[in-house]
Amino acid sequence: MLHNPLRLPLVINIGLLAAQARTHSKLNIKFPFPNVDDPYTTPYYFRADELWSSVEDSLIELAEMDHRNDFYPDASPLLTEFGLLHEYWRLRTYLDPNFVEPDDDDEYF
Repeated sequence: MLHNPLRLPLVINIGLLAAQARTHSKLNIKFPFPNVDDPYTTPYYFRADELWSSVEDSLIELAEMDHRNDFYPDASPLLTEFGLLHEYWRLRTYLDPNFVEPDDDDEYF
C-alpha cells in the first residue's frame, strides 16, 4: 500500500528534532545553567523541553497522517533509534482503538 509522500519528510524532521533534543538534554546535564528564574533568558540550546515537545507534536502529526491514510508501517528504524516507536504505537492505538500493536518478539523473515 502506498503512503502519503509527506510522511518521509515528517519522519526525517522527527529524527532531527529528537537528535537535537537528546543532545541538548545531555548538554543540560553536563553544563547546568545557573539561576534560571526567567526561562526566556535561558539560551535556546538549553531548552531541551521545547525540543521534546516539538518531537511529540510531530509524532502526533505522523500518527494522525498514518491513521488517515490507513498506513501501518512494519518498522521504523528512525523512531526506534530514539525510543519513540512505542509512543507512536500508543498514539495509533488511541486513534484506532481496535488496532492491535505488533509484537516486538515476532520475527519476520
